[in-house]
Amino acid sequence: MMLSSRKWIWFGVVISVLLGSAALKPEAASACSCAIVSNVQEAKQSSDAVFDGTVIGKKTASKLFASSSADPVTWTFQVNEVWKGKVAPVLSVTSAESGDSCGYEFREGQRYVVYARKTGETLDVSLCSRTALYSAAGQDLADLGVGSVPPQQPAAAADSQSGFLLWWLLLLAAAAVLAAMIYYKRRSKKQTF
Repeated sequence: MMLSSRKWIWFGVVISVLLGSAALKPEAASACSCAIVSNVQEAKQSSDAVFDGTVIGKKTASKLFASSSADPVTWTFQVNEVWKGKVAPVLSVTSAESGDSCGYEFREGQRYVVYARKTGETLDVSLCSRTALYSAAGQDLADLGVGSVPPQQPAAAADSQSGFLLWWLLLLAAAAVLAAMIYYKRRSKKQTF
């Protein structure tokens, strides 16, 4: 059966539309919808921790099969200044992996002003908080005022760590001296023969 020229034209149009629509990339849909608190003091009040820190690490949960934009990511910060909460010098927060699931997508090496809420045993950060790059948080920094420096490691703990290191160094030095003595003793025996 032969197609008429009119049917060939329609056939070409249909094929063109199908191929054209397949070539277009669909726009990404976002499942995150939130109203960002416009007042810094309200955001501080509704947060359990507010601090300024630099991202020094990222840990994602390893998935064997499918992953989701809602999978948790743990971000580790070196904390510079604290406005609220019991914040250690090094602190971890969690967030969803993607902004599509309201996760805040931090970047390692970047400095942020972070507003976090406690959920169970973890501090969580979402795209809906006032969390922002430090360089873009001028108004927040002005409204927050001067914060405090996070508490440093207690001197006793630092001394115990340095004492532990000292013991290892002494042990290593003793092993080096013992190895040198054995070497020279064997060497002197070889020369006497």
